[in-house]
Amino acid sequence: MGVLFIGLAVTFLVLLVFVSAADYAVYTYKRNSVSKAMDYAVTAAVQNINKDKSLEGLSEGFDENTGTRLTDGIEINIDKAETTFLSVFEGNSSQRQTDIKGNLLICATSVSGGDVDYRIKTSSGEVIAGKVETPYLIEDRINAAAKSCWPDSYEGSSRIFINSNPKSNMIEKGTYLFAYIKGIKITGIFTQRKLALSCFGGAKLERANVKTK
Repeated sequence: MGVLFIGLAVTFLVLLVFVSAADYAVYTYKRNSVSKAMDYAVTAAVQNINKDKSLEGLSEGFDENTGTRLTDGIEINIDKAETTFLSVFEGNSSQRQTDIKGNLLICATSVSGGDVDYRIKTSSGEVIAGKVETPYLIEDRINAAAKSCWPDSYEGSSRIFINSNPKSNMIEKGTYLFAYIKGIKITGIFTQRKLALSCFGGAKLERANVKTK
């Protein structure tokens, strides 16, 4: 009887390990799919240039002395960027816009007079605008907005790192869009986990297509 009990226990343990591994494999697959969907969404959303406010910047083209592309004065329309992000993200994942919007924070940057202007739109629809001297400080502004938006769930371990890496900050002075989703629910075979994701991208500026009204 004891041998039978031990055999059943071992069988159950092996089965539990197998099911847990399968559950995590399904979760990992879905997580990677959601990550790709976020990359697609940011890439599409960052192209929503506010042409009414950016015509002068778009017309400047390249620096005559260095030959580098100029990005001063080129702004992103943050409302259109949010709409595009939600639409593309939903189209490439199983996540609904209504579920994501309440957990979404986006930040658009542009350059003006050597400083970096930023506009942060929170899940409540509030837009926080400001200016910093260096792109490195954008991360602090994003975290301050997140803490204000989600005070009950924001902790030190919840700090948002641009590029998801505390040792790097890849945003430079330019026209960029950063997106952060606080809690995406992903279900494996049996269990459901919450995942926070962030992503950023720079605008691909096609000046030849800019037309004045």
